[in-house]
Amino acid sequence: MPSFQYLKPSSDTEFKEADSLLHYYRKGAEIPLSEPGFWQVNRGVVQLSKISTSGDETILGWATANNSFGDFLTPETNYRAQALSETYLKWFSLSALSSSPHRARMLMAQLSHRLIKAQQLQTISRIIRKEESLWQLLLLLKEEMGQSVVNGTRLTVRFTHENLAHMIGTTRVTVTRVLGTFQKKGLICVDSKRHIIIRKSELTH
Repeated sequence: MPSFQYLKPSSDTEFKEADSLLHYYRKGAEIPLSEPGFWQVNRGVVQLSKISTSGDETILGWATANNSFGDFLTPETNYRAQALSETYLKWFSLSALSSSPHRARMLMAQLSHRLIKAQQLQTISRIIRKEESLWQLLLLLKEEMGQSVVNGTRLTVRFTHENLAHMIGTTRVTVTRVLGTFQKKGLICVDSKRHIIIRKSELTH
């Protein structure tokens, strides 16, 4: 199966039929943002980030099931969207907003939510004490993509220590050390597929 199946409708008249069409992206695939319009997540997790002129990448957050994303409001900004798991998306053009006020309101609410989460992530990355920074990041991820399990809340995406380090502006070695401390304190555990399970909601010192 190809890394993605691009099924964008060829005309606005096809949108009613196209509502049932899903675009598949495998884990790690880049999702195109060059066309005016927006994506709605049917299943999976998409990581959203911004690329600076110097090439640095800043994580803005994640879009999960029933959330939308797109860079059509600020086309001069270089955004990136990457599937963190097997992902199924629906595509809508900007004209779909004018034909559906409900969809337009839903999209604006979701974009506002994404901006709030992006600000939270920036605030977390600025926390000097990295143990606290990493813990707050885990709580944010728990809220964004947590799945209730018997012994806590499981993150549905497997993040490497390098991924987590990048989000809070530290080193992989630091993240490995701090996660080890969290495990010893019983705050987290890791399942057989290396997904983090958050067992407690407060960081004990």
